[in-house]
Amino acid sequence: MRGLGMLFVMSGCILIGLWHRALYLRKSRNLLTFQKGIGILEGEISYGRTPLPDAFCEMAKRTSGRVSVFFDEVSGKLESGTGEFSEIWSGAIEKMFRERELGTEDRHELEELGNTLGYLDVDMQLQALKLYQSRLDQSIRSWEREKEKRTRLYPILGVISGLMICLLFL
Repeated sequence: MRGLGMLFVMSGCILIGLWHRALYLRKSRNLLTFQKGIGILEGEISYGRTPLPDAFCEMAKRTSGRVSVFFDEVSGKLESGTGEFSEIWSGAIEKMFRERELGTEDRHELEELGNTLGYLDVDMQLQALKLYQSRLDQSIRSWEREKEKRTRLYPILGVISGLMICLLFL
């Protein structure tokens, strides 16, 4: 019975380590997808002079995961005309991206982008997008530097913590 309990504890700890690794990779993937989406938005605004609801609809089609759902949510609410852009943007961020999905600083910068889009002229919107793009590049580089360490660290910590708990059972 004791062996079975230790097996369950080890399995649980290893799974928790793998889960944290997957969360870290999801944050990185979301940032990369946002980078792609912002590039699409920049092109839609500068070359197509596309209205924001249509641009966000296009971004939703050309991105994936939670980011695609986020852009689709923003597009739908913009088309229905329910509120100001910054409120729609912030509400969608709150709904779609918890701490697990994006880092706190990344969420804050994304909310700041929503405060500048929608009411500025085209040139100012493009400048805001370029500024956000540069901040996003820095954030992605930071995540990439940490990625190698953390994706190895979390499963190892799971194994070590499982072993420590099993030693306590003995």
